[in-house]
Amino acid sequence: MFTMTRELVRMLGIDPDRLRLEWISSAEGTRFAEVAREFTAQIKSLGPSDLKRAA
Repeated sequence: MFTMTRELVRMLGIDPDRLRLEWISSAEGTRFAEVAREFTAQIKSLGPSDLKRAA
């Protein structure tokens, strides 16, 4: 399912690197924070999206 979602995102013109799936338990608060920081850094390194905002 995630593979199909990545393909759909790509077809819509969105960089698939802007999509991430992680399975994190509610008991893994530290892991959640780590993943959130990593993904935020990754998105910032990609720069602004080429996707235009709908009016």
